[in-house]
Amino acid sequence: PVPLAMFAMTATAFLWAWAASGVLIELAGILLPRAFGWSDLIDAALGRTLFSVTLHAIVYFWLMPAYIAFYTLVPQAAGGRLYSDTMGRLTFIMFLIFSLPVGMHHLFADPEHGSGFKFVQSFLTFLVALPTLLTVFSICASLEIAGRVRGGRGLLGWIPALPWKEPMVLALGLSLVMLGFGGFGGLINMSYAMNSMIHNTAWVTAHFHLIFGGAVVIMYFAIAYEMWPRITAKPLRSKGLARLQLWAWFWGMLITTIPWHVAGLMGQPRRVATFDYTDPLLAPMAPLVVCSAIGGGILLASALLLIFILVRSHFGAQRVEEPLGYALAVNPPAWVPPSLNGFGLWNAIVAVLMVVAYGYPIGQFFFLKQHSVPAVDVTLESPGRGGR
Repeated sequence: PVPLAMFAMTATAFLWAWAASGVLIELAGILLPRAFGWSDLIDAALGRTLFSVTLHAIVYFWLMPAYIAFYTLVPQAAGGRLYSDTMGRLTFIMFLIFSLPVGMHHLFADPEHGSGFKFVQSFLTFLVALPTLLTVFSICASLEIAGRVRGGRGLLGWIPALPWKEPMVLALGLSLVMLGFGGFGGLINMSYAMNSMIHNTAWVTAHFHLIFGGAVVIMYFAIAYEMWPRITAKPLRSKGLARLQLWAWFWGMLITTIPWHVAGLMGQPRRVATFDYTDPLLAPMAPLVVCSAIGGGILLASALLLIFILVRSHFGAQRVEEPLGYALAVNPPAWVPPSLNGFGLWNAIVAVLMVVAYGYPIGQFFFLKQHSVPAVDVTLESPGRGGR
């Protein structure tokens, strides 16, 4: 069978291809005709709908490398084995299927679409939680194997027995904590009813940063610490500094995003450059903004420390050849069914789901009247040329 790491990367490539289709159609059918002067009209609602095809799935394109590390690097770093190769394959298949026909949950407030299709995509969005829950179970089981191999006893004795001094293992633990908090916020976002409370507020920004900037990026750091010595043949010079960098990123992200969640519940809108915090309605949000700025400073310091660690390791004198190895499953599969070794069936299912989820919402725009408006240029004219 195809190795799990290669299978997962193929799923990621297919996810990218499907996700890119929405924004490519928007670019070719709406934006470029206006940019070249072929049309004076623009259909913002159709553009938003097409972009929603890309908007959510592209986040999972970023998420997939972190999950690949969960399944193929973490168990080995912990000194154990992967609990189930099959669970890993099912996880990446479910990500491919469930993360695509769900983008309309970003359009719950858009009047062009009926509540029926919004509800359908809200339901499909909840299914995205399934591969994450499966991953948490599988990876925790893998870590338990490693902990018990290292002498852990009792119900939870395997947890302190894990090699928490390894950056990859520590990053996984911190990532799962942020994934839990961020996932809870995501359940609010995808709920058709509760979304109205936090739509277009700082809550959404906080959720995204906690998932991607937190749970995902911290695994990117761990992957860098794992791969850099193999790319440069120079060992990581200080695992202690690496652990400090990971902890700083973890706390910096929490200090940044928790105030955003609170501010979002207070009604602070997102994508607004400045606020007048002398206004009595906005004044209670000012301390939250200051707190999040402090968190941002911690994140900056952590990022600089990452660069310092890698550069310091690169200029070390010692050279060590460390071949990269992937985690073996407890029962390595000698054979897997074609459906778990390729993507023909799953791409066909994705195509059907995309037609069900987006066929009518997109097709309706070709029958609606007066849904396009004159485009307005927002670029600034150069001095001396005058404006329009």
